[in-house]
Amino acid sequence: MKYKIGDWIVFTDKEYSKNWKKLRGISLYGKAAKIIYIHNNKYYPYSIEFKENIKGHTSNEKGKNGHCSWCDEKKITLYKDYFKLKKLLEG
Repeated sequence: MKYKIGDWIVFTDKEYSKNWKKLRGISLYGKAAKIIYIHNNKYYPYSIEFKENIKGHTSNEKGKNGHCSWCDEKKITLYKDYFKLKKLLEG
């Protein structure tokens, strides 16, 4: 696994976020979350808990109601790496 429980990540998948917004009215793109559980599931192994309510779920009661989602490593990046890259791109 690329990430571990307790890592802070940023959601970076624009297409998935756009679909989430259509269904639930909230964009996930650029939002910070914490990995709270790792499943034995090759498609969506990470349970992540966002700081705010995203109209999600509880990740099998491991996180706050409405704050959680499952994802794979292609949809996220480490929090510190995201802001390093953003700062570099902005100059």
